Amino acid sequence: MNASHAELLTDAVEEACAVIPRAAQAAWIEDIAAGYEEVKRAAESKGVARRAGTWYTPTDTVTRVLDAAMTASPTKAFSACDPACGTGNFLVAIADRLKANGWTGARIAAAVHGMDLDPFAAAVTRVRLRLRVGGAAALWRSSIRCGDALVEGAWTGCEYSLVAGNPPFLSQLGKKSVRSRAEQGALLKRFDGHVAGYADTASVFLLLGTELAPRGTVALLQPMSTLSAADALPIRIACEARMKLAAVIMLPDNTFGAAVRTCIPMLTQRAPATLRIRNADGSLHRIARQRCSGGAWGAALAAARGVPDPCASCTDGTLDDWMRSTADFRQHYYGLRGHVHASEGAAPSPQAPALVTVGAIGAARLDWGARPVRIHGQTFFGPIIRTSELMNDAVLGPWVLARKGPKILVATQTRAIEAWVDAKGIAMPSTPAITVTPKRAADLWKVAAALLAPATAAEAWWRHAGAGMSAQAIRVSASQLRALPAPGNHAAWDRAARALAEWQRLGTMSARDKFAGLMCDAYGVPAGAAREQLLEWWRAAVSDARAGDVAASVRARG
Repeated sequence: MNASHAELLTDAVEEACAVIPRAAQAAWIEDIAAGYEEVKRAAESKGVARRAGTWYTPTDTVTRVLDAAMTASPTKAFSACDPACGTGNFLVAIADRLKANGWTGARIAAAVHGMDLDPFAAAVTRVRLRLRVGGAAALWRSSIRCGDALVEGAWTGCEYSLVAGNPPFLSQLGKKSVRSRAEQGALLKRFDGHVAGYADTASVFLLLGTELAPRGTVALLQPMSTLSAADALPIRIACEARMKLAAVIMLPDNTFGAAVRTCIPMLTQRAPATLRIRNADGSLHRIARQRCSGGAWGAALAAARGVPDPCASCTDGTLDDWMRSTADFRQHYYGLRGHVHASEGAAPSPQAPALVTVGAIGAARLDWGARPVRIHGQTFFGPIIRTSELMNDAVLGPWVLARKGPKILVATQTRAIEAWVDAKGIAMPSTPAITVTPKRAADLWKVAAALLAPATAAEAWWRHAGAGMSAQAIRVSASQLRALPAPGNHAAWDRAARALAEWQRLGTMSARDKFAGLMCDAYGVPAGAAREQLLEWWRAAVSDARAGDVAASVRARG
């Protein structure tokens, strides 16, 4: 990025435009913008260079954002900014609305500002706006700048009524989009320590927006993970300290033709007590905004997905008081290469435990051995490991010692929390399954009952929806499991633990429903419509055609 290049490129675009017949100039620059977007999108998709997170915004999405964030008749003091404007799709739409309200080109240029790292994109935006709404070329050179919007001093003295746009989505888990150590350090300093870990760069722009429009509205497209990702929590809390989450707009899954799911959190200075959630199909949901406080913005997605509020009125501390939980890492998965064997029909044992993949874990059910699984590029029916082969390994020896014995295995990326109790210590987790152990051995089934409770599943959705790879799945980390509330009615919890053991042994719907009812009692879920709604949702979430005879032999041994 070189700001001086934007000036040279603007000159070049203006000169090229000048030889086009006046009546065709506006269409010409629109074609240039669309063509450049296609080139950038193709380069991003092929990964030919370090990713810039460039996914230009479709017109209908721009309209949807501005309809929600911009009043029909902007006041005289209105001003707007897109801090990552690209070729200007948002700014052009805003300028069109202002022109329709009688604003002159010069006035629009004074009120509509943008910035982008790409000098050619900045040049195109300047010319697009000049041809679209008028105003001198010099005014647009001043209003549309080439630069890094996230650096200290980029916006000194600026304040806007509206910050809207589609900032770059740069996951910090990808090699081509990860920030350098110097970039991470600069952001950490620039935003007072709130930008850390693996927070997507898009969420940093959201925090910037609250600086630029502290008394206005911020409406920036975000990956759905911004609503609940643990690394983005400090950013969400910092945003809440300045503004209030007033609405969340869910966008269709294929909005950008990419795997990432997107939404638009809207932040305002003042907001009603209810949070508005507009689903991709246009349906409107309302929840108490307090339910999203403390950075728990995933509640908006939970409401949009029809997850009932758990209504737990009787809790006592958190599950951290009762259990330990941990997830394994790549070195454990790849370290087992060459040490995974087929059981050949033999029952698993502590010396030759089942290697359990997340797909084999169901609610009070283990489907190990029921279908083939791929591990290290090989297909296994009933994979096992032999602990004697691993004890002398520097990584796997301690891992075996830490994971042996009774425990609870928890799946990830499921519609509700799904867990199976390994009461005999005959199984070992395959990454990324989560291993849970009680702090007291006698509480094994109680801990499992709390994890499998309908209220726990719903609460996990309300806290962490959006982090899963699928819109219909929840992903909860080991630490987030521990932070979930513990039941307050201990007598009902004890009875539910015994009911869970019966459910896992028998696998019947009647045993399942008995357990679910007792755990509703344990969490104080009131009888009536609220409980029935919760139970209906939970039963659908944990039901699976794989249950029944398929897993019966494993159940009998477990």
